[in-house]
Amino acid sequence: MSSLEGRISWRLRTWLAVEVVFGVASVLSVALAPGNTKTNFAWPINPVVMAAVLGGFYVSTAPLFLLPAFAKRWEMVRVMILPAALFCAMQLAATFVHWNKFSHGTFPFVVWFASYLLPPPIFVGAYYFNQRSVDSKPAYGVEGFPRWLKRILECLGAGLLLGAALVFVFPRILIPIFPWKLSPLTARTFSAWHLAFGALLLSTRRENDRTRSVLVSPTLMIVLPAVVVQMLRYSDQVRWASPVLWIGLLVYTILGFCGLYLATGRWREALS
Repeated sequence: MSSLEGRISWRLRTWLAVEVVFGVASVLSVALAPGNTKTNFAWPINPVVMAAVLGGFYVSTAPLFLLPAFAKRWEMVRVMILPAALFCAMQLAATFVHWNKFSHGTFPFVVWFASYLLPPPIFVGAYYFNQRSVDSKPAYGVEGFPRWLKRILECLGAGLLLGAALVFVFPRILIPIFPWKLSPLTARTFSAWHLAFGALLLSTRRENDRTRSVLVSPTLMIVLPAVVVQMLRYSDQVRWASPVLWIGLLVYTILGFCGLYLATGRWREALS
């Protein structure tokens, strides 16, 4: 998976196309029909609002895999590679920990298992081999973030990463205070998403450049509206007075604000 002069290798580009297919399958099942997860998803998710919110996360991350299909330079997609590998690894770990909860032998489970088993080694390998072509070269188009954005990315990214890791290891920390009913499996799945968001913010901070991070911006902007819309579909299942709910919405608002700033990067350069 080597690349020539910073170009995205065809192997990585092919795999990103496969990821789009996995993402479309997830959106069609758990986002559009969260009440049917017993038959159209890897395991039955209850309550329905939990499935709907997980579907909202899939919707928000769709641009993260779709837009790189139009990019040509490795530096423009690098920001999302290791966070994606981490997310898939954590979802795979949750699958093994809660193996008996899944609908084995069904097509949705096969898709789920493949979509989290294959990406970690592929993404890590892609990062290593593609990065070798740019390690010895000057940074490409570095603009530098303002200090306030660096601090937000650092603090929120580290906070999400550490908090989500704690919940993943000890899911019962979150279960009693969450705005709807959680199981250890859904708590770990939920925390894996926030591990990914935290890692994505830290990866963005490491890039320190709007143009090299511009393809991340739609995902950060979409998280809040996607989650809110999904919750409103099943508002009777949500404890709206829960402090955890409003803290979460504040976090998604900050993500959206960061996304708005990153969206001012040079799109034409990022996709050329």
